[in-house]
Amino acid sequence: MSLEFLVIANPASGRRRGPELARRAVEGLRAAGRSAELFLTEGPGGAGVRARHALDEGVATIVGCGGDGTLQELADVVAATPVRMGILPGGRCNDLARALGLHRKDSLEKLLAPLLSDAFRRIDVARYSPLDGRPPKRYCTVATLGFDSAVTEFVRTHRFPVRGSAEYVYGVLRVLLSFRPPVVRLTGDFGTFEGPITLAATANSAYYGGAMRIAPDARVDDGQLDLCVVDALPRETIVRVLPLVFSGRHTEHSSVRMLRTRKVEIEVLEGSPNLCADGEILGSAPAYLECEPGALKICSEFSTSETT
Repeated sequence: MSLEFLVIANPASGRRRGPELARRAVEGLRAAGRSAELFLTEGPGGAGVRARHALDEGVATIVGCGGDGTLQELADVVAATPVRMGILPGGRCNDLARALGLHRKDSLEKLLAPLLSDAFRRIDVARYSPLDGRPPKRYCTVATLGFDSAVTEFVRTHRFPVRGSAEYVYGVLRVLLSFRPPVVRLTGDFGTFEGPITLAATANSAYYGGAMRIAPDARVDDGQLDLCVVDALPRETIVRVLPLVFSGRHTEHSSVRMLRTRKVEIEVLEGSPNLCADGEILGSAPAYLECEPGALKICSEFSTSETT
């Protein structure tokens, strides 16, 4: 008989609270009479490798316990397969979990309920396809280019005494000192935009950076990507606009345009071409970012119309 649940956890996530949550979840699943095992990753890429083996082994549900980076690795493997993916928010930001109504402070009973229901809902994922022949990669929340990408790279390569949104804000202040706006060309259902930008964020869900609502109207099941483009701004204006992102009110600023598309081609004419997504380095432009509607089965207490 195939294993019902494989819980894959990042041992360093959430100041090491992630592994403890994963162990408690496995105990809870077993107490409910379900077969479950725990796997702790040993480094970047480990979650994806184990998930591929799990598909071959016939595991019914793969559960990610960690931050958005761990979930990105799993979604890249599990999307477009019959396997369900569960979420235990044990990371630093947990933006995908937040978009799905799950939070790190939820009770274990609430977090296990979607897993034990055996139901699922389908959500979209986004696919990054570089134009230089490298293999595509999926992401779940927001891909960034420009200022936000530079901040993510800074945060990923430095250690801080703070976590979550505070860590991101600290990175913003440090990157701000040397940031130079890239010049980009964006082509999608909206037409073509070309010019210098502070940032371009391509969102499958509303949140990034730990509850920052960069694309307030983005939904994980609408078959579209929401694109937030911010014109090149002086440093003092960036500092004034940044706090508005927590409430989503930055969209009211005259320098911000919100676009919607199924697919966007990103070219960088001047400046850094680096893209980040789900708190991780994604790759570089030129590239296509495209929505894959309903590609991922997420554990849910409420089933979709199709059977599991």
